[in-house]
Amino acid sequence: MRSAQTNTVHVDVSPTTSACVFSMRLDPLGERWVAVVNCEHERHHGIGASARDALVAALAPLGRRTAASVMADPAMFGASLALLA
Repeated sequence: MRSAQTNTVHVDVSPTTSACVFSMRLDPLGERWVAVVNCEHERHHGIGASARDALVAALAPLGRRTAASVMADPAMFGASLALLA
């Protein structure tokens, strides 16, 4: 989940509503966060004031339904805990 050298958080999510496995990375960048979401041959980036804001921005091009299923996936609880650690 969290890299020991940085505050980077990695998480893989496979929601039931999608055939894709989403590989996500969240990195702090000064007072902002950057999210990178990979799914098959697509890569989306987002930036926000919080890790969640950045992730929502990166997931936006995938549509509301897909973004909601990714955010609600149980694997995201591990990412949330890693961000709090």
